[in-house]
Amino acid sequence: MASNQLRCHYEVLGLSRDSSPEEIRSAYKKLALRRHPDKLVQSGLSQAEATAQFQELVQAYEVLSDPKERAWYDSHRSQILFSDPNSGNSVPDSVIPNLFSFFSNTVYSGYTDSGRGFYKVYSDVFEKIYSNEVNFCRKLGLGLDSVRDAPLIGNLQCDYAQVSAFYNYWLGFSTVMDFCWVDQYDVMAGQNRKSRRVMEEENKKLRKKARREYNETVRGLGEFVKKRDKRVIDMLVKKNAEMERKKEEEKERKKKLERERMERLRAYEEPEWARVNEEEVDGMEGFEEEEDKGKKGNGGKELYCVVCGKKFKSEKQWKNHEQSKKHKEKVAELRESFQDEDDEREDIEEDDLEKNEDVEEIEERFKEDFNIQREWEWG
Repeated sequence: MASNQLRCHYEVLGLSRDSSPEEIRSAYKKLALRRHPDKLVQSGLSQAEATAQFQELVQAYEVLSDPKERAWYDSHRSQILFSDPNSGNSVPDSVIPNLFSFFSNTVYSGYTDSGRGFYKVYSDVFEKIYSNEVNFCRKLGLGLDSVRDAPLIGNLQCDYAQVSAFYNYWLGFSTVMDFCWVDQYDVMAGQNRKSRRVMEEENKKLRKKARREYNETVRGLGEFVKKRDKRVIDMLVKKNAEMERKKEEEKERKKKLERERMERLRAYEEPEWARVNEEEVDGMEGFEEEEDKGKKGNGGKELYCVVCGKKFKSEKQWKNHEQSKKHKEKVAELRESFQDEDDEREDIEEDDLEKNEDVEEIEERFKEDFNIQREWEWG
């Protein structure tokens, strides 16, 4: 590939324009094995030609594997393929530079700021864009304050603040040029006011479209260059390494906290009041088992001793309780209390009877006195 003529990225990978990302990845892996410089040199190509072919393959994959770059390439493929990097960096009969030829890794070699080095080539390109903006302001008398000063691209030795300032400027680029040279109609040649108004509206649409496309092209070039800038790549590697380090530190911190928590749990002693006697627990468990068995053996019914106020879950427990000394004593006490109550009740009844007899005697006497009194009154 000694020639500087550009080939379509799809042609390089042997794919159609509607290929899927998986197909692009698969094609690149296969071709990368076959077109490795060492294999190409063994087949008879020079080292320079073998390296150029492999770089062409890598560039095609870099562009088509990135959805954003692929969309840009698809919409500007003809301009890129037919642009001439040796044409003085300007499109014929145009006042703006031809930027499409610089969307390629072949325009630079290495990361120096001289010759065909990365920082030299793209420094000249962006300087040309900035100069066009300044010249346009001067010619139209807009004032140089209409264009912000553009930061320099720098080189491998400059600090990252300058790198950030450079890409922030060009990724947010907006031209001051009005693109009057793209007008299709001479408004002054219109036959009447209405036709001139129509011509003017069409020219405005063309200017707006050209201006928008130019802004997108400059910003797209800025993104293309940033993605391949070694300083940006190194910074991303550092940031990723820093993120991984922080993740590891966070993992270790969580592990440490978990270890401390487990140590506190192991060292924890339950207070005396919260401890449960194991014998009581075993006794309760045995009692519960006995209760369950009693329920099953007694059809699920509970036996109750009225004298002692206790429940029994099995017939066996009830019989054992009946033979117990405490139960018999309470039964005897209950009988005695019943007997006492009967005696008291008999005494009360006798007293009531005696009272009743006295009342009857009084009534008889009263009747006798009453009869004697009547006889005396009638006599």
